[in-house]
Order: sequence, then structure tokens, then C-alpha cells
Amino acid sequence: MDLERRRIELQWYAAEYRQRAKAQWCLRKVKKVGRRAIVLGRPTVDATDLEIGDDFKVWQGHRTTLISGWGRMRIGDRVFVNSGTVLIAVKEITIGDDVALANEVYVMDSNSHGVEGRPHVEAPVHIGDGTWVGARAMILPGVTIGKRVVVAAGAVVTRDVPDDVLVAGNPARVVRPLEYPPGCKRAWHDAWGCACPKLVAAEQPA
Repeated sequence: MDLERRRIELQWYAAEYRQRAKAQWCLRKVKKVGRRAIVLGRPTVDATDLEIGDDFKVWQGHRTTLISGWGRMRIGDRVFVNSGTVLIAVKEITIGDDVALANEVYVMDSNSHGVEGRPHVEAPVHIGDGTWVGARAMILPGVTIGKRVVVAAGAVVTRDVPDDVLVAGNPARVVRPLEYPPGCKRAWHDAWGCACPKLVAAEQPA
């Protein structure tokens, strides 16, 4: 049993080493990259003014993951970017700590083209700490999302969102407030990176 467990641990460490080595290559043109970045698959990361915090994870699977643009982009610590997500900064995109972007999320700070003869819009986007953006949600230019927000799958966020709420729909509206236990830093959690002290304690073996 001990030998089998050791074999599995060695496989896990070897896989993590390969992912970190790939991250060094994939993120080589990034202005600043924190510690322990992991890259899975072959995402395209060519943003020209990008800084990334510690424990960053990005994945590309069946759809292209794109982090691009010539605007200012800042990504905090412990951020996860899932397969097919598109982040394009023309002016400025800021993503806080402990943020998760699910598959095929779209975030852009410009609408690229004007409508009805009006100039196109360029306005900064900010996603607050601990927020979880669901699959295929869209964050439009000029939006600020608060802390520990859940953006439902398929939502189109067209205006600012306060802290600690669930938003859904097109255009996205507040569905209900979210209540967290003391010390919980983010809307999402998993067995390896839970940010809620009570949940961490509950998951520990007896």
C-alpha cells in the first residue's frame, strides 16, 4: 500500500513539474509572473502589458484559451482560467485574488465597434477578489464586479455588481445575496484549495 501511494505521489509531482516547466515557456513574454504557475494544454498568452500573481493556473482543452491585447492587464494570486476563456485588454482589465473563470468566459474592455454612428466604448473592467464567473458568461466594458460574487453561467454583465451576491440573466441582475462563514475568502472552493476555514476543518481526516 505504501509503495502504491508513493508511486502515485511521484506521478503527481512529475506531472506538476511538467506543468510548471510548460508555464515558464508559455508565459515567457509576460512582464511579471508569480511563483508556481501551472499551464495545461496550449493556451495563447500574448498580452503585452500583463502581470500575473502566485499560483496562477490556466487550461486549454477543446477550445482555445486566449489572454491578449495591448492594454494593461493585472491578474492576482490563486486565479484559475478555464478552457476557452477569452481575456482581451485594450485599456485595462484587473482580476483580483482567488478568482475562478469557468470555461468559455468572455471578458473585454472594448466593444471594438461603434453602433448607430457612436464611437466604440473602451472602459476598464475589474473583477473583485474571490469571485466565480460561470461558464460562457460575458463581462462587458466598464463593469466592476465586487468581491465573492457568483456570476451564473451564460450571464451577460452590463453594469456594476456589489459584493457577495449571485447575478444571472441577460442583462445580469442580482438574484440574491450570498452568505459566507467567517473567514471565507471566495465564492468557490475545492478539496485542494478551499478558502473557507470551516470547510477545511470538515475535510480533514479524523
